Amino acid sequence: MSSEAETESKRIRSSEPDLKVIIGSASDVGGERCGEKNDAEHNGVVTKWYHSQTLATKSKYIDALLAAPMKESESRTITFPDIAPETWELMVKFIDDPIACRSMKAEDVVKVAKFYDKYDFGGGRNLCDLILFDYFKSVRKDESVMVVPDVDFIVASVVLADEANLGKAFEEGMKFIWEIMNCMYVPVGRTMFSEEHMKKLAPLLEKTTDAIYMCEKRLKCRYGDLKSDTFPIAFVKNCSNWLTHHIMCNFISRIKVSGSYCAVDGDYEGRPPEFCANALRKVRWDGVLNNVSIELRTKEEGWAIILKTIPPLDEEGEPDHDSIVETIAWKAPHSGNMPLPPSKGWISAHPRARGELKLAYILKEG
Repeated sequence: MSSEAETESKRIRSSEPDLKVIIGSASDVGGERCGEKNDAEHNGVVTKWYHSQTLATKSKYIDALLAAPMKESESRTITFPDIAPETWELMVKFIDDPIACRSMKAEDVVKVAKFYDKYDFGGGRNLCDLILFDYFKSVRKDESVMVVPDVDFIVASVVLADEANLGKAFEEGMKFIWEIMNCMYVPVGRTMFSEEHMKKLAPLLEKTTDAIYMCEKRLKCRYGDLKSDTFPIAFVKNCSNWLTHHIMCNFISRIKVSGSYCAVDGDYEGRPPEFCANALRKVRWDGVLNNVSIELRTKEEGWAIILKTIPPLDEEGEPDHDSIVETIAWKAPHSGNMPLPPSKGWISAHPRARGELKLAYILKEG
């Protein structure tokens, strides 16, 4: 039998199709529908005929309608006004044709999955779960290719997996989302997500099993922040600040302090939130040797230049860190939100700290 002779209703000689299925919005059709047992289209609304037992085995929704004393079982007519005819064609093709389902792609899943779930086509839903799971797994596996994936599609697919009850796909998709949110690469990393992306993802992040750990340890936020309307904006802003910070640090070789008229003048190396003097350089302060560093204390305290006494060794030969005495020599008020210590605006925090302290950023060569 040629492919042209095969119809969607899978007619067989021994039995006539007995179930009328109308796909599309009934409000778009005027007049009587075609009553003949063949496919008919009126203004974008399609009428098709199927064997009721065959279709009922694929959809519990259809089976329930035909089994109950309702108008659908009496008229042998079922309507799907929210499904476009071309979408229905895909739905039937993937659950009827084993060869077609092998060529199903993630883009096809996005088109049909919610209808498979809504009308309880169990086989179709399971197929979508498998295809989307494999898609997310392939994206996660492709770590060597630093090409920005289709973030819009990935986010939409994860949202769909949740809405259409695609459990395995949702779990695998959220693993990928968390990995990207924790990734500090550019452009494939946390900076890929927009506010609109995060609005859609925030409710889903709450559903993952490791959400509390990931928020507190990786994103440096509280689990409860996910419920806040400001979370998407704050997340994107933090990512932007991090990127700016990351770029600046890559260009800075060291920080040079001058003008203090005390032993803290000199070069400091490191990365925020701490820049330290050379390990071999010790500062004598009030007759005691100290290590000296530029540190971001807290958001409230801001940046400060701190001296720390060198700890003696305990009985086991390890440094006794509890004995360290800290002395703040200089501090920069209102600098807690700055990614790097300010070049000006420093004030003395100790009688021996005098003069007008200045910082200079020494850039890397090349």
